Amino acid sequence: MKETEVAQYLSENPDFFNRHLDVLEAINIPHPTRGEAISLLERQVMLLRKTASDHQSEFQRLVTVARENEAIMHKSRRLILAGLECSSLDEFVSLMHDILRNEFEITYNGFILFSKDILSANVRVSDLDEAEPVLKEILLRSGCYSGVLSVSESRYLFGEVSDKVMSAAVLPLVSRINGEAKYLGVLALGSNTLEKFSKDKGDIFLSYLSELLSAILLRLIK
Repeated sequence: MKETEVAQYLSENPDFFNRHLDVLEAINIPHPTRGEAISLLERQVMLLRKTASDHQSEFQRLVTVARENEAIMHKSRRLILAGLECSSLDEFVSLMHDILRNEFEITYNGFILFSKDILSANVRVSDLDEAEPVLKEILLRSGCYSGVLSVSESRYLFGEVSDKVMSAAVLPLVSRINGEAKYLGVLALGSNTLEKFSKDKGDIFLSYLSELLSAILLRLIK
């Protein structure tokens, strides 16, 4: 009889050892670290403790993530509400830089508007035709990007501090009038650590910020 067949039989007959206590007493289970024999009950207790510890660790991780998300939500709300009170593009950009630096603790950020015209506001402007070759992969995603940038992408978005940016998030600023998407610009957030904007963190709040900032921006550049 194969081991898999034995395991399947015991799974299908959980009362087997109740009916055959002599077999239970003869079972020899080595300790996972010390190597000495222990009883089946001791082994079960050890497994239950490990399972409980694993569940506790996962629970703590989820609590930490929930607290981080709640904090981000409150900061995002303050940014949006403050942005809605801005009456000029200059005021909005200055406010956004301050909040990103002081509340979100974003080390570096780059804000670029796509336009063929020179704007009166103190904002970096770039022709979308010039940006597309550099940001092609990011713009094609039609969504927010988190992770490591290429050298050319980082230089374009962060300029002279690009060599200090280890990870970044790029938020496309898009207007959707009559169902047609038009790029207004991009907001790039940079960090000197790889963990800050890792791909596995998701982009729920980045997408949320992207949409609301796009709406505020559209109002101010009309």
